[in-house]
Amino acid sequence: MSASIRGHLAQVKFFKNGQPMQIVNCTSFEVSQDSSFSRSFYVGAAAPEGDQTVEGWSGSAEFEVKDSAIDDFMDGLITGNLNGVGVDEVTITVQEQYADGQVRAYVYYDIQAKMNHKVGGLQEKLTKRIEFQASGRLSLS
Repeated sequence: MSASIRGHLAQVKFFKNGQPMQIVNCTSFEVSQDSSFSRSFYVGAAAPEGDQTVEGWSGSAEFEVKDSAIDDFMDGLITGNLNGVGVDEVTITVQEQYADGQVRAYVYYDIQAKMNHKVGGLQEKLTKRIEFQASGRLSLS
């Protein structure tokens, strides 16, 4: 049985217009394939036939707040959109290093993002979560 990998063997990086962003305090990252399943039932067939429609990807990343980087990122997206210049090109790369030394990396592209903000009590850290949807994913490795 192979060893499980831990969070320190993964990297998540955000890019805006091809430039790396200084959002570094990621505490969790989640991404899911958006798809729909369907079944066709045919007369005379003993079992249905399955199909899947891939619709892109969606997910979220949660961060501890250490500075204004996340707000600056979101403010830039909103301002550009409201000024009619369109939305900046945002991509996310995810890299994992496996116990056997193999490395896999993917880029999620054509991303739209929104932010959530959580303020807790005295002992809780301030966190922000970016939720996103991406049109696609490409392998970098």
